[in-house]
Amino acid sequence: MFKHAFAILCGKYDTNHHDGHITHFQAFMTALSSTVGLGTVAGVAIAVSMGGPGAVPWMMITGFFGMSAKFAEVTLAFRHRTEDQDQLFSGPFQYIRNGLEEFGFKKLGIVLAAMYAVFFVLSGLGGSVAFQTNQMVSILSGYSSWVDGNSWFLSSIISALLALVIIGGIKRIARVSSALVPIMSLIYIFSCIIIIAFNIHNLGHTFKILFSSMIDFNAVGGGMVGAFVAGIQRAIFASEAGVGSAAITHATTKDEEPVRTGLVAMIEPCFDTMLTCCLTGITIVITGAYQTSVGEGILITQKAFETVSSWFPILLTIVAPLFAFSSVISFVYCCEMGWLYLFGAKSIVIYRIAVIIVAFFSGLSKDIMAIANIGGTLFSCLALINMTALILFSNQINDEVQCYLKRLRNNKIN
Repeated sequence: MFKHAFAILCGKYDTNHHDGHITHFQAFMTALSSTVGLGTVAGVAIAVSMGGPGAVPWMMITGFFGMSAKFAEVTLAFRHRTEDQDQLFSGPFQYIRNGLEEFGFKKLGIVLAAMYAVFFVLSGLGGSVAFQTNQMVSILSGYSSWVDGNSWFLSSIISALLALVIIGGIKRIARVSSALVPIMSLIYIFSCIIIIAFNIHNLGHTFKILFSSMIDFNAVGGGMVGAFVAGIQRAIFASEAGVGSAAITHATTKDEEPVRTGLVAMIEPCFDTMLTCCLTGITIVITGAYQTSVGEGILITQKAFETVSSWFPILLTIVAPLFAFSSVISFVYCCEMGWLYLFGAKSIVIYRIAVIIVAFFSGLSKDIMAIANIGGTLFSCLALINMTALILFSNQINDEVQCYLKRLRNNKIN
């Protein structure tokens, strides 16, 4: 199915005859830009500093199972998508409410969908916006003592740029993401490979540390339990698998096949968690950067880059803000759908103002661990509600898959 998924991603089934606003590739890049943010750079560093090197393998395992979660949530959301005034609308709050209503639990569906939407809106503010903005300011302020002492300056610029983009909606976000994500991802991946190559003599020892710490009850940061919790929490934050945000983005795709859209979404954890997070984890362990300090987020990754050359962190300084900015604008769009579900379109300006305010003040904060913990908790609450719904509605997903595979085998897929 991976071959088929990549064929879909590359545009084999694209057509303007289907309802939707963006192509599969644009949806993939928009969803990926939300996940390949500083969660894959600073988030991994935080996981290792909290749970030890063993957190990295647990992140990989979580990413593997996250593929199924993303496929399920996107397929289900596409199945339940609706259109209102040329606006395609879907997401976990939609299939939670509709699905439970089909089971005869209408009131429960309304309550759980509303709970999910509330947590989703809060996660956009306390998770994505606060974390990404804080780490953007952190990495950029390190090159100027004046900027470091006047972080309000950078926070103001970031907040203003954020306001300009999010007002443009999904089409503008898709254009920005499609341009930024491939370039910055390749720069970051090759940078990590160069660092690993410079420290290749430590690679065998690094893998030994990673996997021994994974099951070592005496490891740093609480042993196996600490590594397990840190790895899973940071993997959820980095990949958003099981959280439901990808379901909202992919619901705007120009297509009519739920399974086809789900297959494209399934590829995302391979890239953000199993590749990018893995490279980040190996980089900070092979260089020993994680041992220098605890709880500094992206500054730990920066220390790993410094092992190659004094100028090498400049690459991280270029890529990291782009990672963070694209992640924020994509996730904020998704969270706007949660706000629309709760309060309607007339009040959306309130949420956008809240985003700008949170972006500004989180850039001033020096307590990255508090911000990371708030974001991790909110994302975990989202995943708990969403994964419960996916299990309850697994028969609907299975029906869609079996029907699609049957038509695919008979060459009846357009």
